[in-house]
Amino acid sequence: MREGRLEITGGHEIYYQIHGHAPNSLVGLHGGPGGDLTSLRRFAELSDDSLQVVLYDQLGGGRSERPDDPSLWTMARFVSELEELRTQLDLGQMHLVGRSWGGFLGLQYTLDHPDAVRTLCVSNAGASVLEELRGMTRLRSELDSDTLAPLLLYETASEFEHPDYLAAVERVYAAHFRRSSPFESARSLEELRRDVLPHMSDLGPAYQVMWGPNEFMCTGNLRDWDVTERLAEIAAPTLIVAGWHDMVSVESHRVMAELIPDNEFVIFGNASHALLEEKDADAYLGVVKHFVTRHLS
Repeated sequence: MREGRLEITGGHEIYYQIHGHAPNSLVGLHGGPGGDLTSLRRFAELSDDSLQVVLYDQLGGGRSERPDDPSLWTMARFVSELEELRTQLDLGQMHLVGRSWGGFLGLQYTLDHPDAVRTLCVSNAGASVLEELRGMTRLRSELDSDTLAPLLLYETASEFEHPDYLAAVERVYAAHFRRSSPFESARSLEELRRDVLPHMSDLGPAYQVMWGPNEFMCTGNLRDWDVTERLAEIAAPTLIVAGWHDMVSVESHRVMAELIPDNEFVIFGNASHALLEEKDADAYLGVVKHFVTRHLS
């Protein structure tokens, strides 16, 4: 593995890793915003003589700088950051794989820089925040009353740190964010906090500014992000991946499958949002590898 730091516009530095050494590059876009490359580390297993894997911590997360400047946390700046990574590392046409927020970023980057993308994989993400929230609302309506009641009560009062509210959020996450298989609904809250949400404790400042207090409430500047009407412009072969139990509904993914001209749509029946940390992770990696290999230059 090679690693280093790049100085980007504004004088800030971001951290990156390159696994393997090959003429083609698969670039991973992590979730968040404000997450880090740890959630993508298994993609490094896909490197071989024909494909190198590039992972990086977006500004504000992981080992990259975390400047205290809310004006930095915008979609346009993250798109620009990815383009700077591509040009400084001389990656040429990239194979992009984005999970969750990284899927948003991958879609927007592909629309803004179409000639820089060889293939695109959008995983556990939709093309519209509003459409995602519609799906999450339907999901929440199906929750048992002991979980739904504190969600509604404390959201109305904007008490997002109340212990009863956090406990209800964690129960939703256990079913739809990182799901055990077979599903264990009786897990203790201590187990949930240890096993389900370790990444949430170190999210960078972009999360609150761009998204909100938790995964199914968007109060930040991404709330109006929607590229649905532009999906037909995407010429790159696109792989769309969903988990059947994902908090981002299958219907949100299906919108992309209906509108992107050249796409393949795969649904994992045992999975939820954190596919790379669940039972179907090996199969998921195999699907991504097979897709990218078929489109190597």
